[in-house]
Amino acid sequence: MGTGIALAVLAAVALAIELSSMTFYLIAVALALAAGSAVALAGAGSSWALATVALGASAGLPAAHIARKRLSRPTHESEELNDPDAGHLVRVESVAPEGLRVAYRNSSWTARLTDQYRDMTVSPGDLLTIVHRDGNDLLLAPPTARASIRQ
Repeated sequence: MGTGIALAVLAAVALAIELSSMTFYLIAVALALAAGSAVALAGAGSSWALATVALGASAGLPAAHIARKRLSRPTHESEELNDPDAGHLVRVESVAPEGLRVAYRNSSWTARLTDQYRDMTVSPGDLLTIVHRDGNDLLLAPPTARASIRQ
């Protein structure tokens, strides 16, 4: 019974550390330790409990790695949340060979059309939609194209 309690305490410690680090790896270790604890508390020997921990960790750690990579990959929605300027309308102030100047947020910004619309003719006074920011430059598209670009 001592092995089962020790493994349960280790599982709780691993879980507590995981809650502060949020890496997913310690969740796999905590689950493996909890499984080994359950095996030991069910009456199996220490060697069976430790074998359960080893098997659980060897299966859980790769699964945690895959889950962490999948969850850390940016989605379209998360990118939109990171760019609060996307979707806002701007008015073209001037057109030059090196790019556009647009009025946005009571200031003049450097802008350019997205690659999809780089050959489009733009005149001062035209309204365009911000697709996203590239540093301090705004990338723009026609207002009617906003929905197709954001998908």
